[in-house]
Amino acid sequence: MRIAFLSDIHGNLEAFEAVLKDIDEQVVDMRFCLGDSVGYGADPDQVLKRLFSEGIPSIMGNHDAAIFDESVLAWFNPQAMDAILKTRRLLAEGTVDRLRYLPKVQSVHGAYCVHGFPPDSLHMYLFEANRADVARELNRLKEKICLVGHTHTLGLVTWDGKTVESAPLLPGVILLGDDRYLINIGSVGQPRDGNNNAKYVIWDNEVNSLETRFVPYDIARAANKILEVGMPEFCARRLW
Repeated sequence: MRIAFLSDIHGNLEAFEAVLKDIDEQVVDMRFCLGDSVGYGADPDQVLKRLFSEGIPSIMGNHDAAIFDESVLAWFNPQAMDAILKTRRLLAEGTVDRLRYLPKVQSVHGAYCVHGFPPDSLHMYLFEANRADVARELNRLKEKICLVGHTHTLGLVTWDGKTVESAPLLPGVILLGDDRYLINIGSVGQPRDGNNNAKYVIWDNEVNSLETRFVPYDIARAANKILEVGMPEFCARRLW
C-alpha cells in the first residue's frame, strides 16, 4: 500500500492544493495528515473543509488543539498566539467542532503517527529529544516506523538497537531496512528547512520505501492573502 503522509498545512490553501494535485499524479492508496492544518495561513476554514471533503483522516496538532483549548494556547509564544486568535475568527463553528474530535495518535497500516513526539506529545519537538529519548520511545512502539511533523523540517532518524543516527531527507526514494525509524515528514504550508517548496512523503509499506516530494506552489499569492486577512507579517515572511 502506498500512503501519502502530509503535515503542517497551516491554513495555506495554495500549498495544500498543489500537494493534493501532486499526490493524485503519484497514484497512492491512501492519504493521511499529521495535524496542524490551521494556524499562520489565510485559509484555515477552506483547508479544513477540503481535508474533510477529500476524506483525508488526520490526527491533532498543537495549533489545532489551541483553537478550542486555552491550556494549549498558553504554550504559544506571543506571535503564534496572535496568529491563533486571528485564526479562530476565520473558522466556522462547525469546523471547530470537528477539530475537537481528532485523535492525538493513530497507527496507519504499520506506521505510528503523532504530531510532535511519541508516544502522544503535541508540543515536543524532535530536536528537543536526545538519542536516549529516541531509542526509548521507538523501543516501546510495536510499529517500526514512527512519523512526526511539528518541526516543519525533513529528517530521518534510525535506531538499529545500538545507536541512533540522523540524516536529512532529500527529494527521491530510499529503501528502509529492518531498523526502527522516526521520520520527520516536513511541512506542506510553511517549510523551515531552507527550501520553500511544499513537502510531503509517500511510504510504501510493502517494499518499505520512502519517497520525499518537493512541490512548488504560488507563494506570493499565499503570502499576500495572509497580509490581507490581518495575520502577523511574520506568517507571510516565513513562506519565502
